[in-house]
Amino acid sequence: MGLIKISKGADVTHVYKNGVSRVPILEGECKDAAFERVSLQAGAEWAPEIYALTEHNQVFLFTSGTGYIRTPRQVFNIKEVSVFVPEFDVEEFTIKCPLDAKEPLELLHVVTEVNDYDKTCLVESRMVLPRFRGVSEAWQYKEDFTGADIVQKMMLEHRNLGRLSMGANFGTGPNYIGQHIHNELQQWYIMLPGASFTYTAGDETIHVEGGDITYTRSGFLHGSECAEGERFAYIWFELCTNGYPGEIK
Repeated sequence: MGLIKISKGADVTHVYKNGVSRVPILEGECKDAAFERVSLQAGAEWAPEIYALTEHNQVFLFTSGTGYIRTPRQVFNIKEVSVFVPEFDVEEFTIKCPLDAKEPLELLHVVTEVNDYDKTCLVESRMVLPRFRGVSEAWQYKEDFTGADIVQKMMLEHRNLGRLSMGANFGTGPNYIGQHIHNELQQWYIMLPGASFTYTAGDETIHVEGGDITYTRSGFLHGSECAEGERFAYIWFELCTNGYPGEIK
């Protein structure tokens, strides 16, 4: 397939070293973002690399399992689908899967390039970091091209983390997310456990399920349909290629 790029969850093989597995995915698809699937076994701890504001931005999306993030100032408990954004290189942090965990702690780690727009925006006005938010804590919004009972959540607000934003869509079939277009946004869908629906972008259509991750570049109509017995349950992650227009010159 040419337009829709996909990393199938069923195809991922984790190889653990000291209880931590890191698998790069969708390599080379978007020059401004690098993705890896990370899995921590029970008792494992991981101290990710930290970056200065002028180097990279990074986001951690926890998709299943439980654990916690420890910084010098506080501890964040991972009990549900959650997002974490560190305060660049201000403080180190560790991610831990408890010794008594019944399943691995699974997450998606995203490292993005910082361009001139990001450097200006992140200095002048940004969300307070570190940011940790569970999906149940995210505020709800509504787009007019979605089914009436689709639940939409905002996890990282547009324009408040440079070029990055993140949200979620939930709903049971039959249902739909209508065709729409982003002329400036690179977009990834991260399917959560239990997801099952059909995704269309341009003239390509695929069926996705929990664990799959797709990437679609900007400038194409796209939308999704969820049949009877299926479920929308996914995180969308966006990178605004050149920054949001009219915000920063």
